[in-house]
Amino acid sequence: MSTPQSNKKLPGIRMITVALLTSMGGSFHFGYQLVITNPSQSAFLKFLNESFQDHYEVTLSQSRLETIWSMIVAILFVGAICGSIALRVVAENAGRKSGLMISFTISLISIGLSIVSHFIKSFELYSLSRVTLGFSLGLSLGLSALYLSESSPKQCRGFVGMMTGTIVQFGTVAGSILAMPTILGTDRSWWIIYAIEAGILLLALAAMPFLHDSPGYLALIGDNDGARDSIRFFHKCGEGQVDIVLAEIKDNLKQNAKSMGMFAVYKDKYVLRGTIVGSMVAFAVAFSGIAVINAFAVEILKSCGLSVFNASIANVGLSAVSMVAIIGSSFIVDHFGRRPLILIANAAILLLNLAIFGFMFSFEQYGYNWMGYCLIVVIAMFILFFAIGPGPLCYFITAEMVGQNARSAGQSWASLVQMTSRSLLLAIYLPMKNAIGGPFSYLILFVAPILFSLIFLYFMLPETKNRNMNEVHEEIENLPSFTHCFRRGSRSRKFSLDTESLKI
Repeated sequence: MSTPQSNKKLPGIRMITVALLTSMGGSFHFGYQLVITNPSQSAFLKFLNESFQDHYEVTLSQSRLETIWSMIVAILFVGAICGSIALRVVAENAGRKSGLMISFTISLISIGLSIVSHFIKSFELYSLSRVTLGFSLGLSLGLSALYLSESSPKQCRGFVGMMTGTIVQFGTVAGSILAMPTILGTDRSWWIIYAIEAGILLLALAAMPFLHDSPGYLALIGDNDGARDSIRFFHKCGEGQVDIVLAEIKDNLKQNAKSMGMFAVYKDKYVLRGTIVGSMVAFAVAFSGIAVINAFAVEILKSCGLSVFNASIANVGLSAVSMVAIIGSSFIVDHFGRRPLILIANAAILLLNLAIFGFMFSFEQYGYNWMGYCLIVVIAMFILFFAIGPGPLCYFITAEMVGQNARSAGQSWASLVQMTSRSLLLAIYLPMKNAIGGPFSYLILFVAPILFSLIFLYFMLPETKNRNMNEVHEEIENLPSFTHCFRRGSRSRKFSLDTESLKI
């Protein structure tokens, strides 16, 4: 039995509002924090240098200053790693909704510390605030993916899941604009960037008590009445449909009776497979090059002949392209499915990374300023493919490949892989660029890893669109295999040899 509501692929206004509120408290700040240190890097470097000089009476060289700053930028993701590890504990003990409120509160305190660090000129306090802010972001990204995946109707889960990625990109647009040197990205005004972020967090935090927890979590803890109320709230369906949805949730719980810890995923082959594949999608996201483009796009464009102002404007334009693309992808994800979007987008990203390397290397050799503008076009195309594929899908694809009892653990592993990869990349990119140059740094870091992940996902990533766990397992059985491809190639060669023999 189904109702018209249940057959809709677009969610209702209430579900969209919930997704927006949840994302404005979590994923918005992830995108915001990814980019605010990019156009305003000069202001932050001046803050770091003056603070270091006041505290230790030492003036840093430019290369050492950039190395320390690279570590401070990367330390956000060290905190996010810890948040990813804590995700399962918070999700299972506090619940999805209360866990989100905890993470939002930690974010608010961390932002307050960042503001205070500006006025007392303490880069140490600022570094600490980035660790705690990273912790809260690691929590909120994983929790919001669980919350929205478990709360939304199956038919529109892809659209709702894409909201997380959409708001990440909205955060990058807002951060890119506000952190421009001509607006707030100066040594005197950068604290206001954080004050604006605190205001947005307060609004999201104030709205959270009026929402229900996810029906999946409520059924998991045995609160059937609460689960029914939650289904009515999120699905807006009749009593008969409420019982059908609850029965499906309970059936899933029976198949996955006991909640799994992070290391317990290794005991179930399907859960392990789903976790590894979801983590590989997260790995591909980090090593696609997006982490460095978000954090250092202005520096990359400046190195190809653009002025600081033009590079900052281009950075805002690139963020806007990303947001437009991801809004469009919200409407196509349930038409084309997860697998083709991820595979096609990653293949395009691989080719575009080679083009980015080519333009960076050519500018170093010949110094033609028009190459900088060509680079903007290529990066815009890169962001377009990233935004319609792995960018938003990485936030919920793991939750669709594992059962209810393993979702928090699987999401923890995927978040851990992505945050560890981003932390490593941001820590080594500037020192590596200073050592061997920007072009070859980009080539080494973002071509081989994306090629490996593309091959891996072709053989391992199932389609999960509108599938329950049994259907996902069937999709896994129908995936191409290395041996199948090898045998098919062998048969083709054998047929060719037989044909030649007949001709002779």
